Amino acid sequence: MAWLRELTKDTDDALVQQSIILTLPEPSKWDLSDIQQYLATKDMGPLALIGDDASVWGSALNPKSHCPDLVALRGRHSEDSFSKWVTEKVILKLFLCGCARWKKISRRYGAVGYHDSALLRVTFWITSILASLLPITSITVLYLVHSMAARLGIIAASNLILSLCLTAFTTAKTTDVFAVAAAYVSICGIVA
Repeated sequence: MAWLRELTKDTDDALVQQSIILTLPEPSKWDLSDIQQYLATKDMGPLALIGDDASVWGSALNPKSHCPDLVALRGRHSEDSFSKWVTEKVILKLFLCGCARWKKISRRYGAVGYHDSALLRVTFWITSILASLLPITSITVLYLVHSMAARLGIIAASNLILSLCLTAFTTAKTTDVFAVAAAYVSICGIVA
């Protein structure tokens, strides 16, 4: 009976390990591309990975040729669409326009780089300012306009802008967007 208990324990351990592995996120396209570009550099050499390991990460020429079961041990923080766009696209523009020349080379990585946290602080401030200005602007415009038809149009347009901002600048769920939009319309209706 001891062998059966041991076999059951081994099976349970394997199931727990598998369930943990399945919860690990995939690497982001940005990180995977970064690794593929690095593997193609002179620093890695012409045959950095050979044999079965050569195709695990894909290649710079064929980025989607990586193994489908790659996981990231520490994936990127899940951000809103705007922050993700800034950290993945704007950073490239900063390097292309020469902003990297003012930064020192990292002793740890041997290259110039920007931390996501610095860019996320910028996106946080932009989002916060926009979140503050949107209600103030719509209420001010509603106060200045006297036509009821124009006020209804302004409420509809500002509600649409609010919903688009919630979708782009936050990680709000669809139900959250509907709830905020309904509350916003009711408050604007009181003001109007």
